[in-house]
Amino acid sequence: MPEKYLNICQVSLSGNLPIILENYKNFVKIYKYVNFYIICPENEKKIFIKKLKYKNCFIISENKIITFKKFKKISNQYLKNKKYFKIIQPRLRWYYQQILKISFIIDYVEQKNKNIVIWDADTLILKKINFFKNNYSLSYGTTSEYHRAYYDTNKKILKELPKYYISSLAQFISLSVFENRFLNKKLFKFMKKKSTTSKWISRIIFKAIAQEHKNYNGSMFSEYELIGQSNLLYKKNSQKLISGLREQLNGKLTVFQKKIAKFFGYSYVAYEHTYLNELSKNMLNKKQDWYLYIKLLIRKTSNKFFRGIRHIVLDKIYK
Repeated sequence: MPEKYLNICQVSLSGNLPIILENYKNFVKIYKYVNFYIICPENEKKIFIKKLKYKNCFIISENKIITFKKFKKISNQYLKNKKYFKIIQPRLRWYYQQILKISFIIDYVEQKNKNIVIWDADTLILKKINFFKNNYSLSYGTTSEYHRAYYDTNKKILKELPKYYISSLAQFISLSVFENRFLNKKLFKFMKKKSTTSKWISRIIFKAIAQEHKNYNGSMFSEYELIGQSNLLYKKNSQKLISGLREQLNGKLTVFQKKIAKFFGYSYVAYEHTYLNELSKNMLNKKQDWYLYIKLLIRKTSNKFFRGIRHIVLDKIYK
C-alpha cells in the first residue's frame, strides 16, 4: 500500500527561504500530503520556524545531526597528508551539507520505515514528478551533467558501478526502505559502523576521497550520485530522463515563463542566487530576462532531444 505522505528533506541557509516557501506551496498543491524536514544552522533555526509556520514543516538544527567542528575534525584526519589539504578547507562547508543530507535520510528511513526524497533548497518544482512506484524509487537522470570524479569515489565505496548510467544530478534523489537497506550494506562493507550515522558517513566519504583522488578538483563527491548509483545497482533498472532550467538564469521566472517551461517538458527550475557572478547577483529580486530565457530554452531543448535519443539507444544496448 503506497504511503499517504510524500516526505521531503532539505538542507538550507535562510537565504533560500523565499524559494522554500514558494516550493512548499507548489508541492502541497501538486501532492496534497507532504512533510518537509528542513535542516538549517542552529543560529538560523528561529528564522525558519517563524517563516515556515506549517504543521507539516519540521525544522532541524545541523548540530543535532553533526556539528561542523566535529565533521571538519573527521574529514581532516583523512585529508591531513594530501597535498590539497589547505586548498580544500574553504570547500568543506559544501561537503558538510552533503553529509547532513545523507546521514539524516539514512536514519529517517531506517527509524521511520518510510521513503524520503532529498530536494535542493534552491529549486522550485514546476510539475508533478512521480518519485516512487510500488515502494521503490523511480530512477531519474540528466544528460547535461557528468563529472568523472564523482563516479571514481562511488566505485571506491560501492566496489562497482552500473553497466550503464547517466548523471543522477537532477536536483533531487529518492530513497526507499529497501534501497536504504541495500545502501547500508554497501557502506558497511566499506567501513564497519562504530559510531553515529553522521560520523560514520563522514569517515566513509573522506576515506574514499583520500584514497581515490591524488589531485584536487573541487568536487570529488556527490550525495545524489552515490544514492542514485546505489539504487541502480539494487534495481538494475533504466533511468528516466528529466530536465530542469538552471544555467543562464538571471532572475525569477514569471508565471508565463513557467508555463512555457512546463510546455517544453521542464519539471523544475533552480535559482543559483548565491554564485559570485553577474547572473546570480540579486537574482531573487529580479524577473528573468526574456532574451536570455529564450536563448536558454532553445539550447537546452535541442540538447535534450539529441542527447535523449543517444541515452535511449545506449540504455537498450546495455540492458
